[in-house]
Amino acid sequence: MASKVLNIELGKRMVKMCMTISKGKSFQVSDAFVFATPEGAVVDGQVVNPAILGEKIRDQLTLRRISLTDTVMSIASSKIAMREVTVPAVKKDQVKNIINTNASDYFPVDISKYVVSYTVLDTTKTDSRVMVYAVPSTIIEGYTSLAEAAGLVINALDFAGNSQYQVLKGLGSEGVVMYVTVDADSAFVTFMEGSKLLMQRSLSVGGDDMVCRYMGLEGRPEEEYLDCLEELSVSLDKPETTADTDGLDEYFTRLVMGIARSLDFFNSGDYGDKTVEKVVLMGSCAHLVDLKEKVEESVGAETVWLEELENIKGLANSVGDISLYINCLGARLKPLSLLPKEYLQKTGQSGKQSILGDRNAGYIALAAFTGLAILMVGFALFQNHSAKKELEDLNVSISSLQYAEEIYHKYNLYEAGKNNIESFVAGADTRNKYLSDFFTELEAKMPSSILVLTADCTNDGVSLNVKVPSFDEAAVIIRQFRSFDSIEVIEVSDIIRQVEEGTGLVSFTITCNYPVPTTAPPPSTEATTAEDVM
Repeated sequence: MASKVLNIELGKRMVKMCMTISKGKSFQVSDAFVFATPEGAVVDGQVVNPAILGEKIRDQLTLRRISLTDTVMSIASSKIAMREVTVPAVKKDQVKNIINTNASDYFPVDISKYVVSYTVLDTTKTDSRVMVYAVPSTIIEGYTSLAEAAGLVINALDFAGNSQYQVLKGLGSEGVVMYVTVDADSAFVTFMEGSKLLMQRSLSVGGDDMVCRYMGLEGRPEEEYLDCLEELSVSLDKPETTADTDGLDEYFTRLVMGIARSLDFFNSGDYGDKTVEKVVLMGSCAHLVDLKEKVEESVGAETVWLEELENIKGLANSVGDISLYINCLGARLKPLSLLPKEYLQKTGQSGKQSILGDRNAGYIALAAFTGLAILMVGFALFQNHSAKKELEDLNVSISSLQYAEEIYHKYNLYEAGKNNIESFVAGADTRNKYLSDFFTELEAKMPSSILVLTADCTNDGVSLNVKVPSFDEAAVIIRQFRSFDSIEVIEVSDIIRQVEEGTGLVSFTITCNYPVPTTAPPPSTEATTAEDVM
């Protein structure tokens, strides 16, 4: 990748662009700017009108006299699926084969319509934690079409979640930190412990609720969105705003509740024994007035802006820019492999490999003629040498494939454990699942004259104590009960006629039993060996 590239992130409301220049182990951010996204050009991170947006990007680059074409882009979209998986500890070049083989198991979708990539989080002697991403092909096609319309060449295409992780892991913050990126129409939550990624979650709500409400009250047009966002934002240098914000804090409710639910989900999972010590806000809407205070009150942990962290100052030349352009910068560090081979070939990014291949082909042809002369001189000697070489190659291949046998055995053990768990779940199921169907039928088929006094619900069925006006009504009701699909056996007690306040009523008790389910097959005996893996 070139030392100087354009970095771009597209959003529904704004396009973020900057230029990054590598400086040793860090990057210098320059020519950073944002501009309003043409209406309807980007929806949830997907480019739906590349021609109009491409023209707008060209105009912005021309206006600022930027002639760079090498570009890296970061995609922020809720349509991108992510899942953490654990794979056996194998060589790095073998992880890709495992991920591709099991991709359809990780994501219950038509995987042929997605591009799958991954990043290895950490590795032990026995296994590796891997974050796997599935990006819809239509999203990638939109970005490549945009690059063509804007006259740019995409060197790397990354997912915003991975972009953030690559930056944040370099901070090495102490304890468990909850990073929250707040943009216009979305938010993204990342839990880190030092440089270790614990969990990530995407939220479909951002700062739009407050900004759009403010624009409506002030009668401001859509094209002034960025101006209104600036008016509503505060910072270390501008701790107060002159905008009229009375009553606007209630429009934080969905956003703050989403952040709080993310923390609840974190605490209820595998990391329930860990305590979030700090919340760090970043992104285009992170500085909305009162947002930091609302989040701190709801989460119950110290809440700061990204630029307030001491260890952020050495990451880039402008700490103010890093909060807004964190995804742009992170896409340079270690992006995912999302670009299709066809695009790389079309843009000439695989040209060096092709030229090298042609040159090697000439060398191979020359060697072939020389080999032919040697063959004519001593065929027997050459044949013997070839046989020995083939035997050596086979032995090397056998040795290199030994890891596959180990993986195959581990896979069988995992499958046995899975079958055991499924059998346990099937055996734990109860007949109370028929209760909802029973009451649905009761409501649909019973006449309005029936009076249910009591209902005793057990694991085997339901017993009802009912009253009706007459014996004829009782007969109709018992006949209706016998037509229920949700019960199998009914028993009726003695029918008694009573007089209450001069009115005769017929009362009786009816007991309904659920159908007896088919007995589940016994669990496989092979499942007992799964303990060796778990």
